[in-house]
Amino acid sequence: MSLRRDYWIAIGCKAIVILTELLITIFINRGLGVACKGDYAYIMKVVEVLYIFCSLGLGQAYATFRKKGENEFREIFVFLGLLQSALVLLIGAFIVHIFSINKGIVIVVLTSLSVLKFIFSMIAVIERNVLRNIIQVTINVLYVILLATLYFTNSFSLNFVLTCYGLMEITRILLICFLYRLKPSVKCLNLITFRQIYRTGFITMILMLLVSLNYSVDTVMIRKMSTAYSTGIYSVGVNFSSMFLMIPDAFKDVLFGDASKKNFDSHLAYTAIKISIGISIIGILGWLVFGKFIITLLYGKEYLNSYLVTTILFFGCISLTFFKILQPIFIADGNQVNACIYLSISVIINIIANYLLIPHMDFIGASIASVISYSICGGLFLIKYRLKTMKEFS
Repeated sequence: MSLRRDYWIAIGCKAIVILTELLITIFINRGLGVACKGDYAYIMKVVEVLYIFCSLGLGQAYATFRKKGENEFREIFVFLGLLQSALVLLIGAFIVHIFSINKGIVIVVLTSLSVLKFIFSMIAVIERNVLRNIIQVTINVLYVILLATLYFTNSFSLNFVLTCYGLMEITRILLICFLYRLKPSVKCLNLITFRQIYRTGFITMILMLLVSLNYSVDTVMIRKMSTAYSTGIYSVGVNFSSMFLMIPDAFKDVLFGDASKKNFDSHLAYTAIKISIGISIIGILGWLVFGKFIITLLYGKEYLNSYLVTTILFFGCISLTFFKILQPIFIADGNQVNACIYLSISVIINIIANYLLIPHMDFIGASIASVISYSICGGLFLIKYRLKTMKEFS
């Protein structure tokens, strides 16, 4: 089965995103240095976990409501997104003031922006994914320009980088609001609707929180159990593996929209998986040959220890492809409970493996723990989806 045009446009946009993300990591790694890069990675991982928790699953819940044919709720989701973002800012600022948390205000502001961006971006993905991809490319290009300006004017610092990141999130939100004509409304909102949305959203939030924990727990644990240097080295491998996963991510974004339709063809997922894995194998072979040269060229010799970390994570990303592509189908089908169970198993194994391996193998141990977790996660999702499709076509 061949993929339609939207999937190939998504791949093209992701290719540009990969290039810009690479430039972003170059400027950040070279500008901040290994230890400061570790602090940056830690802050961003904390923000990632917090915004998923604070968004309460509204973005993905929109996919479930769309599949039910409830299109009139878009303005309600916009209103609830704005409300939650404001509450995160107010409550977070109060908590930071009471407990005097280091970098707390920065984390709160970025989390508040990320909540709104996350919800609005999911609406954009589901309704007009091609346009959303163009917005993402535009934001990445602007971010590269800002970071390049800081780097070449010797103004690079952690605070400036975080400020630039926040400005880009604000720009993204404004572009989505303008181009998609998003506006808040409570016209159709009542207690029953409110409960339905948040009941669906809560389960989805747990699912996405587990996803984030599976990606982030290794970075957080290595920061607590090892050094900022090790965190910085490990974060480079994580950055490369994130780029490596952008092809299945491109398919995932389109699948969120397609899976929200009642006439979705389940064979599309298998086609996307085959193409993603084929590209991944080519990428791994290229990395094995040129990886050390790429790290030295882009980041400098001080980051060479990240070569083995990245190589190990790449092999784990093959299994994670199954999860990336099948996740939106599980959400659109309202099958979040099974997805939560599978991810819970994966996260628990990830934590245990990190706890056992980091003290003895440092960042190499963290990468091995991630591969074990990713393999179990992807395998469980693939088995479940395979059983489902076999029943449909038997």
